[in-house]
Amino acid sequence: MNELDNLSEYSDPKLYDAENSDFEPDGPFILSLAKQLGGEVLELGCGTGRVTIPLAKSGVEIVGLDIVPGMIELAKQKSGELPIEWIVADVRTFHLEQKFRLIFESGSVFHHMLTRQDQEAYLTRVREHLEEDGRLVLNLFFPKPRNLISSEEEEEWFTAEHPDGYEIKVSGIDKYDAFRQIRTETAYRRWTDSNGEEMTQIAPLSLRYVFPQEMEALLHYNGFEVVEQYGDFDLGPVTDESVLITFICRKLLPLSVE
Repeated sequence: MNELDNLSEYSDPKLYDAENSDFEPDGPFILSLAKQLGGEVLELGCGTGRVTIPLAKSGVEIVGLDIVPGMIELAKQKSGELPIEWIVADVRTFHLEQKFRLIFESGSVFHHMLTRQDQEAYLTRVREHLEEDGRLVLNLFFPKPRNLISSEEEEEWFTAEHPDGYEIKVSGIDKYDAFRQIRTETAYRRWTDSNGEEMTQIAPLSLRYVFPQEMEALLHYNGFEVVEQYGDFDLGPVTDESVLITFICRKLLPLSVE
């Protein structure tokens, strides 16, 4: 699977924006850290600006990067005259002529890296663009047994209101490849259009799960160390009940692989 095969979930930026519009819970956490660190900020996988735009409104100097041109176009429309630099690029290959005090991701970007080579390319690009005393923030799903199984039947997930005015019912099927640690979520979106016709959109999305100790090793051998680790955005500890793990990392200087 290449990156183009794995982007159908993002083919309708307006719908994505309607389904992913809340600044919380991660936005305030990132804003607090950005204010604490100062300096320029880079958001990877910024989408339609869910976090980027509120940060800019709060005075953070920020660049938003996403691989989907339609996402960036909608983000530009939403941001108006805010001083945000929007960039269409791949997190594995981007090269900007600047460094950042804080680099973070939203939208589970690291989970979209389906191979070790992709993961290491991502981390190499981050290391290249991070200031010597800067921070990288990664928010990863905490793999649990319930996430590592395949569902045999389609399940209802949620409903959403499309900006064009119709209700969309979203359901899906999950399949987990244990050897590759990849979970493929196939979303089915169903709605009735303005002509009364029943419509269905099918969008598979593959995400690679990363176990906590595996992530620490990936970070270490690619030139990072974990300086803080949380189980929620209220700075709580990681427990067996945590849904996410937030890694706050800095560069190892010099690069160490011992």
